[in-house]
Amino acid sequence: MDVQGMNAEMVAKLLQAPAEPVAEGEYALRVVETRGRASRQARLVPLAVVRRGGRQFLVSPTRERDWVRNLLADPACAVLGRDSREDRLAVAVPDSPAAEVVSQYLASMSVPWAIRAFPVAPDAPREEIRAHLGEMAVFELVARP
Repeated sequence: MDVQGMNAEMVAKLLQAPAEPVAEGEYALRVVETRGRASRQARLVPLAVVRRGGRQFLVSPTRERDWVRNLLADPACAVLGRDSREDRLAVAVPDSPAAEVVSQYLASMSVPWAIRAFPVAPDAPREEIRAHLGEMAVFELVARP
């Protein structure tokens, strides 16, 4: 099965079950809806939402993923659950706070292939993470006005 097929299968599975709250310092899989950069069509992707300091974040090891490029073009998005829709803006996080979020993501992540996708080790010091932030993407999910 290709990545698109696996994503579609995971989206369907996530939307069938009630979404549990994201615990502080942890992550939970959610369905995030973005808009295609050219098509403007809704795009659904399963992503880990990280909770830090009561705020929610999305983290990517690369800026080349379609969902990242979609959010960079249009930060409007939604976090979807079986019976819920939370409209959000994905706001890029600056260097030092972004390094903290990446560090927490890597420390809480339990999926080996997700960890290996990052250009730093899970126990990398913040300085090393900051040196690689240009390759990564970190967004805070904030309520839309």
